[in-house]
Amino acid sequence: MGDTVRERRLSQLGWALYQLAASPYFVIINIFVFAAYFQKHVIGDNVEGQVVWGYTQATAGVIIALCSPVLGALADAYGPRKPGLIIFSVIAIPAMLALWFVTPGQVWLGCTAIVIAAVTMEFAAVYHNAILPSVASEKNVGFMSGLAYSLDYVGSVTLFIVWLAIPALGVLALLDGPFAHERLSGPLSVVWLILFSIPFILFTHDRGRTGLSIPGAISGGLRQLRDTIGRVSHYRNIATFLVVRAVYADGMSAVFTFLAGYLSGIFGWPTEKIGIFALIVLTVPIFTSFVGGWIDDVIGSRRTVQIGLFVFTVAVAGSVSTTPTELLFFFPVTAEMRAEQLPFLGPFMSMLGFTQYPEQVSLAFSMAGGAFVGPILASSRTMVARIAPPTMVSEVYGLYTLTGKATAFAAPFLVAVVTAATQSQRAGFAVILVFLVAGLIGLRWVKEERAEVAPQ
Repeated sequence: MGDTVRERRLSQLGWALYQLAASPYFVIINIFVFAAYFQKHVIGDNVEGQVVWGYTQATAGVIIALCSPVLGALADAYGPRKPGLIIFSVIAIPAMLALWFVTPGQVWLGCTAIVIAAVTMEFAAVYHNAILPSVASEKNVGFMSGLAYSLDYVGSVTLFIVWLAIPALGVLALLDGPFAHERLSGPLSVVWLILFSIPFILFTHDRGRTGLSIPGAISGGLRQLRDTIGRVSHYRNIATFLVVRAVYADGMSAVFTFLAGYLSGIFGWPTEKIGIFALIVLTVPIFTSFVGGWIDDVIGSRRTVQIGLFVFTVAVAGSVSTTPTELLFFFPVTAEMRAEQLPFLGPFMSMLGFTQYPEQVSLAFSMAGGAFVGPILASSRTMVARIAPPTMVSEVYGLYTLTGKATAFAAPFLVAVVTAATQSQRAGFAVILVFLVAGLIGLRWVKEERAEVAPQ
């Protein structure tokens, strides 16, 4: 019995550590360091950079949306999920390494590498999500999902510290080319991905083969997917949640996609300061994701998401309302106010380089929003495990990724369009609030109850 418990714990640990392994791509490359560098220096203009970055993310979103449900259906019909995760992770590696060669002006190389990395890492996430019900029980599925997101932020914070320390260690003197510090984010993320994927490969249990060949599994999976879509009225609650989640996930993804470039443009922060900002914001959800997973098991996934999304939406609105010249949209920032310190947190923020009152307010809003990111993402994933029939988990997770990405081009596309039309980063970024509010309202029509498989 002891060996069985030990193996189960190792299986769960390996599954959670893969999320830690993948976190630098999503956080360091796609949100903070490389995203800000690409928009500000590779493009060379903050407004145009936000436009190009938006269209790049929209392109990746379309590809992910078209393929994710097929991959999920294939996984259900074929059986094992680990091979798919490993294959797509391996394909992502050269794309992330290519970011080292993206110097100012290398726009097409940067866009191509980001699209390939984004698509393959999201495909790997489809399989990773689908394994969750296999490693967790009904009673602790929320805890496991929250634990994985806590480790996600542990990984991001740890690698951020390593990245910030590189100049002091003298490593940059050994590297050639401009902006070596920023370009190093790709290779660093690759090393991290490989290192912390090892426990997942060695210890995490997988389902056995169903006996179908890959072509047979694709055919059977697509047939099952077609039948599921044809019986959407039976799965109305699942469909409602997936659509609502798609809306607010699109908004959250857009916040992550544009936040670094937006703050860099609005406040004029250099990449290193963006890194410190990220380090502060990412430290908060290490603890809240873990606690959020426990709360999920107590009050349910739906209520956890509702609470978290409300606070996140308020925090984003607060960030948009704050610039170096005004607070909360209507209050001008005077010279005297700019020199003030935020109560309680101000002296700490000032020590880290955020000396002006408006940027301290923006950082405080970001910290408040960041505290609820992990619980929202973890409980959204857990919600699928709670409402999907056990025999359809991978398929529903494929649809989860499909609906999460089917409109994933919408928010980046609208941000790009509004930014280009208004020549204002702030106006473009504010579009995101529409998606967050709509998702918050839509959750009122979702029930937390498991669906039965539709009769044939």
